[in-house]
Amino acid sequence: MRIAIENILPDPGRPVYDKAHRAWARRRRQRRMPVVLAEQGKFYLLCGHNTIDAAQRAGEDLVECVVRQGVSDEEREEFRLTDEYFSSLLPPIKMAESFIRYREKYHVTQQELARRTGITAGTVHHYESLRKTLSPKLQNHVDRGELTFKEARCIADVDGHQRQEELAQPFIDSRLSSVHVEELISKAKANPQRPSADLISEYVVDEPRVETVGRVQPTNGVEVNGHAAIRGGRMNGSYHDDLESMQENAFMLAGSLEKLSSADIPEYRRLRLVSTLRILSSRLNNALDHLNRYKTNGSAAGRTNGRTRFAQAVKVR
Repeated sequence: MRIAIENILPDPGRPVYDKAHRAWARRRRQRRMPVVLAEQGKFYLLCGHNTIDAAQRAGEDLVECVVRQGVSDEEREEFRLTDEYFSSLLPPIKMAESFIRYREKYHVTQQELARRTGITAGTVHHYESLRKTLSPKLQNHVDRGELTFKEARCIADVDGHQRQEELAQPFIDSRLSSVHVEELISKAKANPQRPSADLISEYVVDEPRVETVGRVQPTNGVEVNGHAAIRGGRMNGSYHDDLESMQENAFMLAGSLEKLSSADIPEYRRLRLVSTLRILSSRLNNALDHLNRYKTNGSAAGRTNGRTRFAQAVKVR
């Protein structure tokens, strides 16, 4: 049945969801036909928030719905769980708490909950397990989108909340990509006595410290016009080759950054990417200022033109 969107009302028994929590989890959103309850001449939305939202954004006035004439309190809660999950109305930990509350209230197994809602039993298990085993501090990071569900699931397998928090920090700080989480956690479980910092150091390399001084003899024996040296062992071997490699990497990064304008980026990833690019922008501006200040021809001309398309690409407002 096609119903005017303006005539579909929120279910009065449902909580008001924070829209900020909905943006980060687009990966699991699925378009499901809205289910409405017809009661006293009105239509109340039981399930299908994301479909209604999409129709409104598209400027549509009518939407196809499944109409129910009556539902029990238990069915109403099942519709709520289904909508909370598939429409991403809740962040992961709060979603897990909803699963747990429902199962305890109606004394059902994870398998039975899966049958009633269409959410797989494995998914229910992963969410509930995360709520029970992950450090409370890290649970807050998950719900804020600072730690991904995949990262959190792996880290939760490690014994001890302090150990979990130590291993999670480089992911929260965006110093380490999710692609490394399984390998890092596997090593941590195989070497429980090894300090977390040692394990992390195999994947995270601290940025070199740049100092501008009078005349410095760097550890690799290279002087840069007597003005600056990069410490930290990053520039080894031929200085000319290092600069060539740096230039090639810069152009490769520029090409990747240009693709951002057409990419569909989840909110939690967007925020982490913005933070990373701001750091990169600051480092890039410092490098450009240094190169312009010590041009071999002594000219300050071109300083304002020194921002290439690469610099523009990483400038985040």
